[in-house]
Amino acid sequence: MFDLPKKCFVNKFIPKKVFYEKVGVSSKVKDEFVNLVDRITWLYKLSEDIIGITKTEEIEEIQIFQIDAKEKRIPLSVIKTITKGVQYKILFIIKFQNEYCYAIKVEDIYNSEWNDNIDFDFNAINLKILYENIVKKIMKEDTNEKAFSKIIEDNAQKLELEKKINKLQQKIKLEKQFNRKVELNRELNLLIKEMEEFK
Repeated sequence: MFDLPKKCFVNKFIPKKVFYEKVGVSSKVKDEFVNLVDRITWLYKLSEDIIGITKTEEIEEIQIFQIDAKEKRIPLSVIKTITKGVQYKILFIIKFQNEYCYAIKVEDIYNSEWNDNIDFDFNAINLKILYENIVKKIMKEDTNEKAFSKIIEDNAQKLELEKKINKLQQKIKLEKQFNRKVELNRELNLLIKEMEEFK
């Protein structure tokens, strides 16, 4: 699946309960592990001694985990729980039957489209740059002109705007009063304009 040295290959099955017992989760999150996840496999380990890419203070290792899902959806709570329980950065491959997608958690969880064949480049001057390149590939962020922190900040603002737009659209649908509807539409247009500026 990845063009990585054989010595990076771990291929170790990890019982689901290792994660939800270690972190201590709600019954709702535990149910997501049980109902949405078939198995979790630690596929690859990328560390300085194995792959020969210098570690940094921020990033010592990058792991690649495969989650075999029982449904075609991204188990967000599972990803959050695993990342809490593992001190290293993790690239997730979510597999459902013959379909797959990629996910990674920075502040938010970013994911690719299903069956999007991303050509990850696992060459970089250090593991921090490698991690940032992986995130940018998933986000489809091609520019090198913006700092990584700025890319993440802009995306967080964009996600927040999307939520506000969706919420306002629902409000407009339910609103009965014409004057109030006009007012809400004005607010919506301002948010849409703001979103266009991001693009």
